Amino acid sequence: MAEAELPASRRRRLHPLADTPFARHSRFVGIMKIALPSLAAILLGLVVVWPKLTLEDSRFQVGFAKLPSKDVETLAMQNARYYGVDESNRPFAVSSDLAVQEPGDRDLIRLKAPKADFTSTGGANIVVDALSGIYHQSSKLLDLTGEVNLYHDAGYELHTASATIDLGRNLARGVEPVEGHGPQGQIRSMGFELQGKGREITFSGKSHLTLRGASPKTQSKGAPRR
Repeated sequence: MAEAELPASRRRRLHPLADTPFARHSRFVGIMKIALPSLAAILLGLVVVWPKLTLEDSRFQVGFAKLPSKDVETLAMQNARYYGVDESNRPFAVSSDLAVQEPGDRDLIRLKAPKADFTSTGGANIVVDALSGIYHQSSKLLDLTGEVNLYHDAGYELHTASATIDLGRNLARGVEPVEGHGPQGQIRSMGFELQGKGREITFSGKSHLTLRGASPKTQSKGAPRR
């Protein structure tokens, strides 16, 4: 007769330890020897993988889900500074309270409260500021608009509505009415140009000059002033 066909009482007599607490404990220990290492391996894998999953999720939410597409595509910088050199390797600097890259054009930078500082070929230091401007990085041109002020270290000041500064060639020009004053007196004209070694300012159009200690004089043509 097969053992499986024996009554339960006889099977217990044939294997007296098969269903004892000790046998059950031994089976439990054997199962745990297999299960615990497997569980430890799974937990270790989660410890390694979970931070990466969390990081990727955070990057997605912050970088894309919570930012409008227009802000993501537009680069902006507060208290921006740009440095370069002119064609004679003299340094110049452009700063602004806020700089925003033109969408779709990496060359154009829109500036709020820009200020440029450069040195002419003759060694004169010139500072220009305005309410707003556009900086062309490749050509080193700075287009200024709104309350443009030019200060020359020889004591001259010019004030106009707009001007273009060529930082690569140390040139500055404006085609709107300009007012200025310096050691020799005051002048009003229809435009100006700073060129050469930066020691001459040419006033264009109808100009009105008032010299210190002299009567007012009107000039119909532009004339250089030092």
